[in-house]
Amino acid sequence: MISVLPSAAIAQVDTRAQHEAHIPELLLMESAGIQAFQLLESYLAIGERIVVIAGGGNNGGDALVLSRYAYNAGFTDQQILLLSTTLSEATQVQKQILNTYPIEFITLEEAEEAIDAADWIIDGITGTGLSGPLRPSLHPLVTLINESEAKVLSIDIPSGIGDTIATGHPAVVADLLVTMGGEKIGCYHPKSRAFCGEITVVNPTFPPNLLEEVPPVAHRIDRRAKLISMGEEAYKNTRGHLGIWGGSAAYSGALRLAGRAAFASRAGLVTVHCDSTIHPIVAVESPAMMVRENHQMPQRPYDALLIGPGWGAGREELLEELLALKRPTVLDADGIRAYSKIGAPVHTELILTPHLGELKALLDEEVEAAPLAFIEQIKNLARTLEATLVVKSSLVYIVSPAGVVWIVQGRNPSLGVAGSGDLLAGIIASLLAQGNDALASATEGVLLHQWAAVAAHTRYGYYDAEQLVEQIGIAVREAER
Repeated sequence: MISVLPSAAIAQVDTRAQHEAHIPELLLMESAGIQAFQLLESYLAIGERIVVIAGGGNNGGDALVLSRYAYNAGFTDQQILLLSTTLSEATQVQKQILNTYPIEFITLEEAEEAIDAADWIIDGITGTGLSGPLRPSLHPLVTLINESEAKVLSIDIPSGIGDTIATGHPAVVADLLVTMGGEKIGCYHPKSRAFCGEITVVNPTFPPNLLEEVPPVAHRIDRRAKLISMGEEAYKNTRGHLGIWGGSAAYSGALRLAGRAAFASRAGLVTVHCDSTIHPIVAVESPAMMVRENHQMPQRPYDALLIGPGWGAGREELLEELLALKRPTVLDADGIRAYSKIGAPVHTELILTPHLGELKALLDEEVEAAPLAFIEQIKNLARTLEATLVVKSSLVYIVSPAGVVWIVQGRNPSLGVAGSGDLLAGIIASLLAQGNDALASATEGVLLHQWAAVAAHTRYGYYDAEQLVEQIGIAVREAER
């Protein structure tokens, strides 16, 4: 797992590195700048034009160091836009060094022509020290950068993005991000990750023990799913019996998708419960599943329940009856909306899989737009509900009842297809029915879903949920190895 850290804590590490480890500020800046250039160099082609846009703080100084090393390496077609005459002490030194180089410094009025001709733009405008949205005078410059055909490398964080800055304000969109000391939580709001491109972490000689003392805000999972192989003696009655409540006249297919995903994830038996009006349709669509009507309670307890896929509104009373069974439960879709109306009844292991709209219903307030506040918001919700959350967006956030957050960044837009959420709920519920605890079911379920999506995208390009479900069993087989 990869720690995702608060920017303010990394700033404290920078200060401590100078005062406790006696590392000069200029040395830290030099190291940051050269490592940023080394990343850029692996993408540069001979003769490409570089435009460096630097603010007056140390982030701008890092960009000036990059400019110098690029020039020394033969990338001499450069222009520098220095946005402030008030420079930090270290950045002033870097400016004095560059004054000896034949690199053109341009004005803001010349920026449009320079950016239009650039192959690469180096964003050193603000960095992680920004405490609020970019000042309006910079908005036209950001628009020029984002509308340019040039590739963009941002230093530390794209300018305009920050831990405490609400998303939705103007910000630079980076292709590459070189960040100092660790990944920053500012990049991991559902609406900020797309601004950050490919993220590379470098250490500008911070002592490792200082970095290790920084408590992470979240953890990023960067691995494939892992499952314990089933023994040769396993059969349908030992592989878990999942009960699914869902479906409606408008969404009868949700049950089929969730059930198919559960079978592909190794469930031995699946029984679905639905309205009498769609019972014949579901029975025909889902021959591998046993089909019952909604109020037919199981004679023997299911190993786990999945409640909500395609369910429709007005299910609160039935939901309370089902939760009273006190079986390990996954709530999805309309099950979540019903749960938000009845409060937090007594339960055993509970997993909720909201998208951002359903998350708003659970919170009964707006979803926080600032990254750090968003993470704290979902932590507090998991603690309050004493439940495991799987918050679905372009990223997936898995939150334990203790308020620990894990982030999975699929970055696979092909997964945004109707029925995908039903499949994920079916996978997680299947793992829960097989005796895994809630956190393991949620984590490995999300990873299996992502893995299957990569395989489906490789095979089909874009696809529907029926094609995606075909890849789940293959992902499960690979996870057992």
